[in-house]
Amino acid sequence: MNIWKIIKNEGYNNAFLIDSAGKQRFDKDSDYMDIVDSPPLRTLKIETTEKGFPDIMNYWGTNGAIIVNSKTKTFIERYYGNLSIQFFSCYCSQYPKLNLWIWNACEYHDVLDVDNSVCDKIHNLQGKEVIKSVDKYVFKKEAFDLDFFKIYLGERKYTTYLFVSDRFKETMEENNVTGLALEKVYSI
Repeated sequence: MNIWKIIKNEGYNNAFLIDSAGKQRFDKDSDYMDIVDSPPLRTLKIETTEKGFPDIMNYWGTNGAIIVNSKTKTFIERYYGNLSIQFFSCYCSQYPKLNLWIWNACEYHDVLDVDNSVCDKIHNLQGKEVIKSVDKYVFKKEAFDLDFFKIYLGERKYTTYLFVSDRFKETMEENNVTGLALEKVYSI
């Protein structure tokens, strides 16, 4: 059994969040920690490549979020609609008929085995040692019961990566979802 993290899918189109002047901007991490009531429409600029439009696209607006098309949105809602998920509607002036959403997965679980993981730690302004990032992940067995999740680093919600199980990976493969790039981070 494996735990994977979603990573950049090389060679496919990338989408950037832009402001009203067309300049690239970034979402706040706090926008992705909880379900948001009435999220604003996100305006995107798409950097096109030869490979074109996959079902899952890189999103350069915040870490731990990906852009999905209608097909993938439908699968995620069908299989995982009972979980803490949300889709932020997007608009792209280059492709106005293209329906895209930012998948906001708010499934945070305390499944990182901090004692056995290799973590970078710093001292916060209060002098308390906190985990900044993780170099080597070790997960508790409960992680393998989840299809996708984000983790807590101590008391902080860690928005940087979305982790998925073999089941999630297989579901996407069985439904011929393109553009999903994964890196195996832990196995038992």
